[in-house]
Amino acid sequence: MREEERRSIIHSLVELDRPVAELETLLARLPWDYPKPLVRLTYNHIRSVLLRLLAGTLDAKDVEEWAELVEMRDDIEFADERTKEVIHMLSTPQIHFPIDGRLAHLLLSPISN
Repeated sequence: MREEERRSIIHSLVELDRPVAELETLLARLPWDYPKPLVRLTYNHIRSVLLRLLAGTLDAKDVEEWAELVEMRDDIEFADERTKEVIHMLSTPQIHFPIDGRLAHLLLSPISN
């Protein structure tokens, strides 16, 4: 697979511009290890996902599955440690906090950023 095709899939993942199940299918075709990041995940990506959760266009399971797909990928660079920590928290709600409106509001508040 060409790098541009991989970059396009990874970009769709961080943007969450396709259904999670479709992204999972696309990602299954990609080898896990990659020598360099192709896309940078910022807190704005997380903010967009959380706003869609609050709007009802995504549910908690979508957010969790998205975070699971993002976490630990070699081809995604995290903008900072906070972004990485929040992705970890969202990918493991069973050991952190349930993904709900309350958590979304907390993570979107200026104090938490």
